[in-house]
Amino acid sequence: MTALKLFELVGTDAERPFSPFCWRTRMALAHKGLGAESIPWCFTEKAAIAPHNSEKVPVLLDGDTAVADSWAIAAYLEDSYPDRPRCSAARAAAPWRGC
Repeated sequence: MTALKLFELVGTDAERPFSPFCWRTRMALAHKGLGAESIPWCFTEKAAIAPHNSEKVPVLLDGDTAVADSWAIAAYLEDSYPDRPRCSAARAAAPWRGC
């Protein structure tokens, strides 16, 4: 399995991500039993995530795949890691994804 990486919003302390949207992604990863390397990101570093078609975090990198937005990430985790515990809220909100 490819190591997951997660761009997370931080302030002056890179060890303390403070975005509730990033926390949502961390909770979805934990629920699935997946870890991700944290990539600290500040508001002024838009160029760091621009190649991943986003201007804000969270952005999850899974190999060559980049997914932005906490809800889209939860749905992506459902689709990509079906053998892990289900995030039923992500599936319920996206019924077109084939529940």
